Amino acid sequence: MSFSRALALLVLVLVPGVAAVAVASAPQRSGAPDPALLRARPVASEMRAFAAHRRAVERRRAGVSPLRGPVDYGTAINRFGVGRGGHTHGGQDVFAPTGTPLRAVHDGVVLDTGSDGGRGNYVEIYAPRVDRTFAYFHMNAPALVHRGQRVRAGRRVGAVGCSGSCEGAHLHFEIHLGRGAGGRGIDPLPALRRWLRAA
Repeated sequence: MSFSRALALLVLVLVPGVAAVAVASAPQRSGAPDPALLRARPVASEMRAFAAHRRAVERRRAGVSPLRGPVDYGTAINRFGVGRGGHTHGGQDVFAPTGTPLRAVHDGVVLDTGSDGGRGNYVEIYAPRVDRTFAYFHMNAPALVHRGQRVRAGRRVGAVGCSGSCEGAHLHFEIHLGRGAGGRGIDPLPALRRWLRAA
Protein backbone atom coordinates (compact mmCIF):
# COMPACT_ATOMS: atom_id res chain seq x y z
CA MET A 1 0.00 0.00 0.00
CA SER A 2 1.36 3.40 -0.97
CA PHE A 3 2.06 6.08 1.60
CA SER A 4 -0.71 8.32 0.25
CA ARG A 5 -3.18 5.43 0.42
CA ALA A 6 -2.22 4.64 4.02
CA LEU A 7 -2.54 8.32 4.94
CA ALA A 8 -6.01 8.51 3.42
CA LEU A 9 -7.19 5.49 5.43
CA LEU A 10 -5.72 6.98 8.61
CA VAL A 11 -7.71 10.17 8.02
CA LEU A 12 -10.82 8.01 7.58
CA VAL A 13 -10.37 6.59 11.06
CA LEU A 14 -9.37 9.79 12.85
CA VAL A 15 -11.47 12.46 11.11
CA PRO A 16 -14.65 10.92 9.65
CA GLY A 17 -16.00 14.23 8.36
CA VAL A 18 -12.92 14.74 6.16
CA ALA A 19 -12.53 11.08 5.21
CA ALA A 20 -14.59 11.11 2.03
CA VAL A 21 -12.50 13.94 0.53
CA ALA A 22 -9.19 12.35 1.51
CA VAL A 23 -10.05 8.89 0.23
CA ALA A 24 -11.56 10.23 -2.98
CA SER A 25 -8.30 12.05 -3.74
CA ALA A 26 -6.17 8.94 -3.18
CA PRO A 27 -5.08 7.07 -6.31
CA GLN A 28 -7.22 4.08 -7.29
CA ARG A 29 -5.70 0.80 -8.50
CA SER A 30 -8.82 -0.34 -10.34
CA GLY A 31 -12.15 0.94 -11.55
CA ALA A 32 -14.00 -0.73 -8.62
CA PRO A 33 -15.41 1.51 -5.86
CA ASP A 34 -13.14 1.82 -2.87
CA PRO A 35 -14.70 0.00 0.15
CA ALA A 36 -13.23 2.61 2.50
CA LEU A 37 -15.02 5.38 0.60
CA LEU A 38 -18.28 3.47 0.80
CA ARG A 39 -17.86 3.22 4.57
CA ALA A 40 -17.01 6.91 5.05
CA ARG A 41 -20.52 8.32 4.94
CA PRO A 42 -22.13 5.88 7.43
CA VAL A 43 -19.20 6.34 9.83
CA ALA A 44 -19.49 10.13 9.60
CA SER A 45 -23.25 10.09 10.18
CA GLU A 46 -22.84 7.74 13.13
CA MET A 47 -20.23 10.05 14.62
CA ARG A 48 -22.55 13.05 14.21
CA ALA A 49 -25.39 11.13 15.88
CA PHE A 50 -23.09 10.11 18.72
CA ALA A 51 -21.92 13.72 19.18
CA ALA A 52 -25.53 14.94 19.28
CA HIS A 53 -26.36 12.28 21.87
CA ARG A 54 -23.39 13.33 24.00
CA ARG A 55 -24.46 16.97 23.86
CA ALA A 56 -27.99 16.01 24.94
CA VAL A 57 -26.63 13.95 27.86
CA GLU A 58 -24.37 16.82 28.96
CA ARG A 59 -27.28 19.28 28.84
CA ARG A 60 -29.41 16.93 30.91
CA ARG A 61 -26.65 16.45 33.47
CA ALA A 62 -26.26 20.24 33.76
CA GLY A 63 -29.99 20.63 34.41
CA VAL A 64 -32.92 21.72 32.27
CA SER A 65 -35.33 24.59 32.74
CA PRO A 66 -38.52 23.57 34.60
CA LEU A 67 -40.52 25.44 31.93
CA ARG A 68 -39.96 26.66 28.40
CA GLY A 69 -41.03 29.80 26.66
CA PRO A 70 -41.29 33.40 27.81
CA VAL A 71 -41.37 33.75 31.59
CA ASP A 72 -41.53 36.61 34.07
CA TYR A 73 -39.75 36.55 37.42
CA GLY A 74 -42.00 39.24 38.86
CA THR A 75 -40.72 41.93 41.21
CA ALA A 76 -38.74 42.00 44.45
CA ILE A 77 -41.71 40.52 46.34
CA ASN A 78 -41.41 37.35 44.23
CA ARG A 79 -37.75 36.73 45.02
CA PHE A 80 -36.17 34.18 47.34
CA GLY A 81 -35.58 35.39 50.89
CA VAL A 82 -37.96 38.36 50.90
CA GLY A 83 -40.05 38.88 54.05
CA ARG A 84 -43.72 38.09 53.66
CA GLY A 85 -45.95 38.81 56.63
CA GLY A 86 -44.17 36.83 59.31
CA HIS A 87 -42.33 34.35 57.08
CA THR A 88 -39.57 34.36 54.51
CA HIS A 89 -40.33 33.54 50.89
CA GLY A 90 -38.56 30.23 50.35
CA GLY A 91 -38.43 30.16 46.56
CA GLN A 92 -38.61 32.09 43.32
CA ASP A 93 -41.91 32.79 41.56
CA VAL A 94 -41.93 32.21 37.80
CA PHE A 95 -44.96 33.60 36.00
CA ALA A 96 -46.22 31.82 32.88
CA PRO A 97 -49.61 31.02 31.33
CA THR A 98 -51.85 28.47 33.02
CA GLY A 99 -51.15 25.01 31.67
CA THR A 100 -47.51 25.65 30.74
CA PRO A 101 -45.78 22.25 31.16
CA LEU A 102 -43.43 21.81 34.10
CA ARG A 103 -40.46 19.48 33.81
CA ALA A 104 -38.01 17.73 36.13
CA VAL A 105 -34.79 19.75 36.15
CA HIS A 106 -32.51 16.78 36.95
CA ASP A 107 -32.70 13.01 37.00
CA GLY A 108 -34.12 12.08 40.37
CA VAL A 109 -36.74 10.41 42.52
CA VAL A 110 -40.10 11.86 43.56
CA LEU A 111 -40.10 12.32 47.34
CA ASP A 112 -43.59 13.72 47.81
CA THR A 113 -46.68 14.94 46.01
CA GLY A 114 -49.95 16.31 47.30
CA SER A 115 -52.18 19.32 47.72
CA ASP A 116 -52.83 21.71 50.58
CA GLY A 117 -54.08 25.21 51.24
CA GLY A 118 -50.66 26.83 51.04
CA ARG A 119 -48.63 24.99 48.39
CA GLY A 120 -51.62 23.94 46.34
CA ASN A 121 -50.78 21.00 44.08
CA TYR A 122 -47.10 20.30 44.59
CA VAL A 123 -44.28 17.87 43.89
CA GLU A 124 -40.81 17.46 45.44
CA ILE A 125 -38.01 15.71 43.55
CA TYR A 126 -34.60 14.73 44.92
CA ALA A 127 -31.65 14.59 42.51
CA PRO A 128 -28.86 12.44 44.01
CA ARG A 129 -26.16 13.49 41.54
CA VAL A 130 -26.35 17.13 42.63
CA ASP A 131 -27.69 16.35 46.15
CA ARG A 132 -30.55 18.84 45.81
CA THR A 133 -34.32 18.71 46.29
CA PHE A 134 -36.50 20.68 43.89
CA ALA A 135 -40.02 21.73 44.89
CA TYR A 136 -42.81 22.89 42.56
CA PHE A 137 -45.89 24.61 44.09
CA HIS A 138 -49.29 25.90 42.86
CA MET A 139 -49.64 23.49 39.91
CA ASN A 140 -53.00 23.57 38.15
CA ALA A 141 -53.70 19.88 38.86
CA PRO A 142 -52.20 17.02 40.90
CA ALA A 143 -48.69 15.99 39.89
CA LEU A 144 -48.29 13.68 36.91
CA VAL A 145 -45.79 11.58 38.86
CA HIS A 146 -46.08 9.64 42.12
CA ARG A 147 -44.03 9.19 45.26
CA GLY A 148 -41.06 6.87 44.75
CA GLN A 149 -41.09 7.22 40.96
CA ARG A 150 -37.77 7.79 39.21
CA VAL A 151 -37.81 10.61 36.67
CA ARG A 152 -35.33 11.83 34.08
CA ALA A 153 -34.49 15.47 33.45
CA GLY A 154 -37.08 16.89 31.08
CA ARG A 155 -39.87 14.54 32.21
CA ARG A 156 -43.19 16.39 32.53
CA VAL A 157 -44.31 16.49 36.16
CA GLY A 158 -47.24 18.94 36.04
CA ALA A 159 -48.36 22.31 34.72
CA VAL A 160 -48.42 25.93 35.86
CA GLY A 161 -51.53 26.99 37.74
CA CYS A 162 -52.74 28.90 40.78
CA SER A 163 -53.79 26.32 43.34
CA GLY A 164 -53.38 26.90 47.06
CA SER A 165 -52.39 30.32 48.36
CA CYS A 166 -51.39 32.32 45.29
CA GLU A 167 -52.22 35.30 43.11
CA GLY A 168 -52.01 34.68 39.37
CA ALA A 169 -50.74 31.64 37.51
CA HIS A 170 -47.13 30.94 38.39
CA LEU A 171 -44.65 28.32 39.52
CA HIS A 172 -43.21 28.76 43.00
CA PHE A 173 -39.88 26.94 42.66
CA GLU A 174 -37.58 25.98 45.54
CA ILE A 175 -34.12 24.39 45.76
CA HIS A 176 -33.00 22.74 49.00
CA LEU A 177 -29.60 21.30 49.83
CA GLY A 178 -29.68 17.56 50.45
CA ARG A 179 -32.57 15.13 50.45
CA GLY A 180 -35.93 16.59 51.38
CA ALA A 181 -37.48 20.04 51.59
CA GLY A 182 -36.21 20.39 55.16
CA GLY A 183 -32.70 21.13 53.92
CA ARG A 184 -31.39 24.68 53.72
CA GLY A 185 -33.00 26.61 50.89
CA ILE A 186 -30.89 28.42 48.30
CA ASP A 187 -31.79 31.11 45.77
CA PRO A 188 -33.13 29.35 42.64
CA LEU A 189 -32.94 32.39 40.34
CA PRO A 190 -29.34 31.94 39.07
CA ALA A 191 -30.04 28.31 38.13
CA LEU A 192 -33.39 29.18 36.56
CA ARG A 193 -31.80 31.82 34.36
CA ARG A 194 -28.91 29.54 33.39
CA TRP A 195 -31.22 26.65 32.45
CA LEU A 196 -33.55 28.89 30.46
CA ARG A 197 -30.62 30.35 28.46
CA ALA A 198 -29.46 26.82 27.62
CA ALA A 199 -32.93 25.61 26.60
